[in-house]
Amino acid sequence: MSNLSGYDSEVVGFESVTRNKSSESDNGTQTSEFAEVGASSQTNLSVDSGCNVTPEDLNVTESVLRQYPPPGLNGFLRRVVPAMMDQLNQNDKEIIDNSSDSDDEELVSAKLFQEVEVKTEHRLGSGDHQSPCVLSLSWSSAGNSLAVSIGYTHHENWCEHDGLIRIFTVKRTAGDKLVQALDITEKNCVSLVQYHPSVAALLAYATTSGEVVICNLRNSLDYHEGAQLTSPSGCHGSKRVSALLWADQSLANIFLTMQIKNTGKRRGAADQILFSSGSDGTINVWQVNSSSKVFENVVSYAVNGSRKLATPDITCFDFIKSYPLRPSDDKVADDVFVVGTKSGALYLCRTKSCRQIAGSNVLDPVYEVLEGHSTCILEVAFSLQRPGVFASVSIDSELKVYDMNQAAPLKVICLDVPISSMCWLPNNPSVVVLGLAADPQRKHSLAVYNVCSGRTLPVDGFAGEGTVTSLSVNQSGSCRIAAGDSASIVRVWDLPSRKIRLSSEDLEF
Repeated sequence: MSNLSGYDSEVVGFESVTRNKSSESDNGTQTSEFAEVGASSQTNLSVDSGCNVTPEDLNVTESVLRQYPPPGLNGFLRRVVPAMMDQLNQNDKEIIDNSSDSDDEELVSAKLFQEVEVKTEHRLGSGDHQSPCVLSLSWSSAGNSLAVSIGYTHHENWCEHDGLIRIFTVKRTAGDKLVQALDITEKNCVSLVQYHPSVAALLAYATTSGEVVICNLRNSLDYHEGAQLTSPSGCHGSKRVSALLWADQSLANIFLTMQIKNTGKRRGAADQILFSSGSDGTINVWQVNSSSKVFENVVSYAVNGSRKLATPDITCFDFIKSYPLRPSDDKVADDVFVVGTKSGALYLCRTKSCRQIAGSNVLDPVYEVLEGHSTCILEVAFSLQRPGVFASVSIDSELKVYDMNQAAPLKVICLDVPISSMCWLPNNPSVVVLGLAADPQRKHSLAVYNVCSGRTLPVDGFAGEGTVTSLSVNQSGSCRIAAGDSASIVRVWDLPSRKIRLSSEDLEF
């Protein structure tokens, strides 16, 4: 201690060793004895009791209560029980038919809703030996009105016949049947009729002389008094209009925006876009408004017009179906359309990448020529469910399925029946309805095909013998198919399309 100073900041350290010692032990016990005791009981004793009462045992004064059975019961049961038993039997049959354990395909039967012979009272032509036929059909967006065009398919030089459009409307007073409501006459044959897909009262039609006409049928009694709008004279070179198509809302916005940029005019709330193609190789885009009396050209396309080639005779065209809510992987360009021609060539076109034709305001929209058909293309249509997929059918009964991303077809189907028209079936991504030409060896007018598997689907009930000249499928509500033939007869069928069973293999190309 003598070496320590008196400062508080100095510290002394030394080792400390304990001398105490303690012991630690762990103990554990476990018993292996375990017992479970359970008891259960069940009674099998049951008692059934009942009693019978005769009318004499009833201590009532009303004589009606003493009657057994009660008055009217037998008559009520006779009316109700047969219908109940039929419904129960039908439900049992549907359950058995819809069973996935069955290997046999279900035969779907189409029911003939109505057959109408379109008779013409006025003169359609003079000096002709041919008979008028159904040239075009179109369902309204509500599905309660059908427009039918009657005329002639062949003309030697130019059309000298009167055209007729007959409007049929479903009337409850007539048992929900189609009843003649209105006749529209023209000085030439009406080659096409087309209802607007969302405005039920708006009807467009085209003539063999190149005119395009808009009708507002909201008040059908005075449609002649200013309710009709006609395109400017000379469009499509005064030649036959071969196809009409209304634009849906998203496609219409593209061209209405283009019109605003070109003219500086504000668009109206009821403005619509209509496309028309002619046999002179042109496609016109029209801005129409029946309320404001607007019928103006937005832009004109000349298919393959920038190349020094023969002008194609356009027979059909269709725009791609765009759905904004599709997944990003399924989204495709929304400005694509395909054009079919009389020579069998197929042109893939775009509205946003066109070439200006020298010396005019006409544009050439073609950006790719596909491997088409060897003969005239009757119809071309994009799929309603599959993005970028479209089908085309030619006069030699060849059906092809294309993807817009490749030039070669996905599927080539050579059919063994003569084909006259084609239309996609709604709610079925790979099924088309084909109108058949006259054949003495068959007794049906339509056929239903799966374009993925290339086979005919088992659908019965499409009885008919004439050549189907026009076909239209109602896209709203129930699947109702209208077909007009060469004898001016319109047949309407109800097809239970939801009963068409498709396997996973039937949905892949």
